[in-house]
Amino acid sequence: MRGAGGQRRWRPPRKSGAVPGAPVDTPERTAPAMSSVSPIQIPGRLPLLLTNEGVLLPGSTMRTSVDSARNLQLVRSRLLKGTSLQSTILGVIPNTPDPASDAQDLPPLHRIGTAALAVQVVGSNWPKPHYTLLITGLCRFQIVQVLKEKPYPVAEVEQLDRLEEFPNTCKTREELGELSEQFYKYAVQLVEMLDMSVPAVAKLRRLLDSLPREALPDILTSIIRTSNKEKLQILDAVSLEERFKMTIPLLVRQIEGLKLLQKTRKHKQDDDKRVIAIRPIRRITHIPGTLEDEDEDEDNDDIVMLEKKIRTSSMPEQAHKVCVKEIKRLKKMPQSMPEYALTRNYLELMVELPWNKSTTDRLDIRAARILLDNDHYAMEKLKKRVLEYLAVRQLKNNLKGPILCFVGPPGVGKTSVGRSVAKTLGREFHRIALGGVCDQSDIRGHRRTYVGSMPGRIINGLKTVGVNNPVFLLDEVDKLGKSLQGDPAAALLEVLDPEQNHNFTDHYLNVAFDLSQVLFIATANTTATIPPALLDRMEVIQVPGYTQEEKIEIAHRHLIPKQLEQHGLTPQQIQIPQVTTLDIITRYTREAGVRSLDRKFGAICRAVAVKVAEGQHKEAKLDRPDMTEGEGLCPCSAVLGVGG
Repeated sequence: MRGAGGQRRWRPPRKSGAVPGAPVDTPERTAPAMSSVSPIQIPGRLPLLLTNEGVLLPGSTMRTSVDSARNLQLVRSRLLKGTSLQSTILGVIPNTPDPASDAQDLPPLHRIGTAALAVQVVGSNWPKPHYTLLITGLCRFQIVQVLKEKPYPVAEVEQLDRLEEFPNTCKTREELGELSEQFYKYAVQLVEMLDMSVPAVAKLRRLLDSLPREALPDILTSIIRTSNKEKLQILDAVSLEERFKMTIPLLVRQIEGLKLLQKTRKHKQDDDKRVIAIRPIRRITHIPGTLEDEDEDEDNDDIVMLEKKIRTSSMPEQAHKVCVKEIKRLKKMPQSMPEYALTRNYLELMVELPWNKSTTDRLDIRAARILLDNDHYAMEKLKKRVLEYLAVRQLKNNLKGPILCFVGPPGVGKTSVGRSVAKTLGREFHRIALGGVCDQSDIRGHRRTYVGSMPGRIINGLKTVGVNNPVFLLDEVDKLGKSLQGDPAAALLEVLDPEQNHNFTDHYLNVAFDLSQVLFIATANTTATIPPALLDRMEVIQVPGYTQEEKIEIAHRHLIPKQLEQHGLTPQQIQIPQVTTLDIITRYTREAGVRSLDRKFGAICRAVAVKVAEGQHKEAKLDRPDMTEGEGLCPCSAVLGVGG
């Protein structure tokens, strides 16, 4: 019959015979097949399934892949075409790879194998023909003689284990002696270390009482975490006493590993305990020292450190309650859940935010005046407003940060003066470019219900600077856009309102953050495109364009020294007098700011740098723009690339 995905599924025929089918769904039904009539014998000749993937023990179930030549022939000829129950019994030989081709000789076979019942066969032709077998172990056998090797190996075998029911009586227990009782005690101790309210654990506990003691070593060895080498040793242990002796140290190792894990990990809630114990067959045997344990321990250490940071942080009470609630949820989440990384990133952001960390302002008005004069020429209104703020701060410590808006033409130094204000106050500086922003989430952040959600630029900026009283420069506030994602100018109303920003709520944080100590400086070229409600919240300071005299002073104080440094020139190699500067201003750079003037000085310095590099010009002195190259000076028109 056909299964999902075009795969062929096969079930053994339901006939009464020597060996009953061994169910595999529940722990109680993984025991060896039993009958109360007479000892059950497996066939004297068995086809051999060679596997190198794992070790099948009596009473356990295993899936194995079949894709080699001899094993494929075995499945096609024996299982798919067989009509009797006896045709479903195979001899599984562990630790023996099947040759890829029929032409190759059969490798040395392992001496002891497991007689198994093929419960299910699933076949597929992609990417190449192969089958997946679900097999249940019945008993051990020993190979007496290999009868044939092609098309699949068949051997004469000798049964080593009995398949009849072992009576669970006191007499049998006395015959087994103390070794059986010791094994049973460790097995019960191992199972009871798990949560008995989990159905799978409860079934495993009942299995220990219902099965005969002789079958327990094989079954528990297949359940706990053991290597193939250890399982192979258990398979080779034909003597029951030897089997008990080899299995007891494996149980003790798992018990000690669980005890060590319980000591190193925090006690979790009952629900969390159920999540851990939901698959006891695979989890009860985690031994410290493996790579998986190291990764889990590192992650647990990170969570413990995060919890410690939350306890020692100075965040407000409301934010602290939210973090405590989220860290409890994080402990209960499996790491594979997408929400795990989102919650962890959220908590790390909450810890890193500067809730109460601030810098101390430098309130020396005389030093501030000198610093502003050195950085900027003219701009008297701006300097006066900054000095007024410093004076009021000396008189009142808890002054709210002003909301300033510098309005003026491009190139007059609105952005650079904001950096100088932060330098004067001794505060951190952060610039937020708002030109072209058309999504309110850039200001307020995304809600955490979205995949890839992030906080807004305001909260990100506070995280970057690490203090709660920086200077924020909102550059190009007049060029904000508007789209279906909302109006960012409307989102700025709360940010730039001194009466509201002490309780600013970012959608990502979902808790209030105090922005009242932040000094906001917005820049704009015009107030015509700024919404009236937003403009009303800001103190507008007009920054007019520079006069010719101011441009000359700015050029010789700031622009020319900067260009000389950028081009590796010295004042001895090039000198630009004020008369030449005036000619450049009046003839080439008629603008309100000084950006074009700065570019013209850069063009002059590059031309001189070429001559200096060629060794033809040691000193260039530009006196007038109409001087010729024959006089040893660069003509201004030639340097600037204009004129005829």
